[in-house]
Amino acid sequence: MKDFNKYTSHINFSPVIDFTIQQGKSVNYKKGEYFVRQGEICKTLGFVSSGSFRYCCINSLGEMNIVGYTFEGSFVGNYPAVQLQDKSNVDIQALCDCTVYELTHQQVNEFYEANAEHQRLGRHIAETLLWEVYDRMISMYSLTPEERYLEILNRCPGLLKLITLKELASYLLIRPETLSRIRKRVVRKQ
Repeated sequence: MKDFNKYTSHINFSPVIDFTIQQGKSVNYKKGEYFVRQGEICKTLGFVSSGSFRYCCINSLGEMNIVGYTFEGSFVGNYPAVQLQDKSNVDIQALCDCTVYELTHQQVNEFYEANAEHQRLGRHIAETLLWEVYDRMISMYSLTPEERYLEILNRCPGLLKLITLKELASYLLIRPETLSRIRKRVVRKQ
């Protein structure tokens, strides 16, 4: 699911991927296990060599909301919390059995401090993550739920093979019933 997180197409991650695979620790996660729990200190970032994860947060009513996903061939973790050595504001949970090459905060910083090119890459990663979050926030205000649904399916046509409709509705910030009506409308238009 290469295009789910837009930032992955804006950066050449190969230097950090190579470093992570060479220096990282290979860790296996079973379906349902957590990479990190909401409220825990974030200690690692990882490169997902197989599998996928969902990012969730619990709201004040105790309801779980899906805020993101990461898939094979991309990174997993709460990047700002790891860099600040702070608590995670999300749960990151394995959707299936996964293998991840993990780096500690110290290893990430050693990579960045190795040379100026790595420092620029780190800055570019942070800037691009900020852009993606901002872009998603703006789309919540500027696009209708149907437009957001169509945009994500156009960008990631195989997404519904990996996640449930209920999860997609949560990610789009709509109720499952609303997504069902949208899907019916879209089918009628085709």
